[in-house]
Amino acid sequence: MIFKSALQNFSRNLWLSLTSIIVVFLMVFSLGFFLTLNIVAQKWFDSLNQKMDIEIYLNQNASLDLVNLLRSELENMKEVKSLKYVSQEETLTQFTEKHQDNPIIKKSLEEIKENPFGASLKLKLSKPEDFTRIMEVIDKPEYQSIIYDKDFYDYQQILNVFEKFNEKFHTIAITLGILFTFIAAFTIFTTIRIAIYSRQEEIKIMRLVGAKNSVIQGPFILEGWFSALLGWGISLFTYLFFAKMINTQIQKFLGFDFNLVSYLQNNSLFFFGSLLIFSLIIATISSWIATEKYLKV
Repeated sequence: MIFKSALQNFSRNLWLSLTSIIVVFLMVFSLGFFLTLNIVAQKWFDSLNQKMDIEIYLNQNASLDLVNLLRSELENMKEVKSLKYVSQEETLTQFTEKHQDNPIIKKSLEEIKENPFGASLKLKLSKPEDFTRIMEVIDKPEYQSIIYDKDFYDYQQILNVFEKFNEKFHTIAITLGILFTFIAAFTIFTTIRIAIYSRQEEIKIMRLVGAKNSVIQGPFILEGWFSALLGWGISLFTYLFFAKMINTQIQKFLGFDFNLVSYLQNNSLFFFGSLLIFSLIIATISSWIATEKYLKV
């Protein structure tokens, strides 16, 4: 009875119902899009964490005592994830293997007849924000006599850019999310209000025969649910199609193999389930307010 009545309401106000579906679709799709952007940004940041390293090139005649002192200080820092000492011989071997197909470099090394390389220290950082603290130790005056050069990315600058982007992104996402949610809620509210007006005579008769409030109110709540479910369903298929289209571009941007479609499928219960629950909550609240206001139940 309630379900059948809800379907009748839905079909009677088809254009308004379609408008509600479209608005719910836009709301769900935009929220899903912002969630995906957040996931991609986090994956990129996680990949940066894996690549965070600093290489310190030491002078050939570097004091062993100072080298050991620097190693000890860095190893005892919680900000340093790992530290590897690469000897002069290892550096030469690695360089030779890397350029084994280059006859000019091979000939130059043979002519020098001695190892032109110094040792080096390779550090991995625990977090990007630890970069400044580690550089403070490396840049101490007492170590400058043993350090020939340093090779690193300015992780602090990258972190600052990421934080600024993240802050602006969240502001835009929250603003647009609230806007689309409000529009969706208002559209569903309006649809239910018009549905109530179009059934005024039927509602009066139902009251006269002693129909329960739940029987009168139920179809309108269900009508709101129909809009939410259909809008969510359309956005789900559209979004998966969209994800397949941009999957390759995301992999190129991240620089490693991350399959967005597989991620969404593996996390579909949380990702799409959360959006479905949110849509139903908005539809329920909007429909309930409309029925409370215009049915006077």
